[in-house]
Amino acid sequence: MMVKYVALMRGINVGGHRKIKMADLKVVVRDAGFEAVQTYVQSGNVVFGGAEKPVKEVAATLEAACKKVFGFPIEIIVRDKDTFRAEAEACPYASDTLEPTDGREPRFLHVAFLSATPDATRVLAVIDSYGGPEDTTLKGDALYIYYREGSGRSDFSKLLTEKKLGVSPTSRNWNTVLKLLDMLDA
Repeated sequence: MMVKYVALMRGINVGGHRKIKMADLKVVVRDAGFEAVQTYVQSGNVVFGGAEKPVKEVAATLEAACKKVFGFPIEIIVRDKDTFRAEAEACPYASDTLEPTDGREPRFLHVAFLSATPDATRVLAVIDSYGGPEDTTLKGDALYIYYREGSGRSDFSKLLTEKKLGVSPTSRNWNTVLKLLDMLDA
């Protein structure tokens, strides 16, 4: 049975470092045995199909293929279509129709997709130590963040590290999450 997946690359094409062209990334994913490969924006979002496998196995396959082709390691967080949709629908700052609530702007709403379920006590300690204006909610393998003043002005993003959280995060803004959902549903 074919399953649709989304792969979220960490730390590529940021500040001119670890550059990867999306056309090249599509070829790598296809050559790794996946099909119907599509990318979205330069930050490394890939939607594709393949045989049903554990997402950790899919991520490991893609990480090995990328390292071989691009010459540097890339951490990749993979979700299957149903899990990605469930995480979007679980957002406490969006309605059942996935529209941000309470006058929130979609560009200030982000989801940090986590590589595994974190120790909630550890994550909550990081959040509590910050004390900034952001609204944050941890649910399973996702941390929902509403940057009241924008993510570019916030120091909260600096806390979203594997060292502090105990798991690897990669964040996407709400508009990207919605676009990836559309691609998964197509």
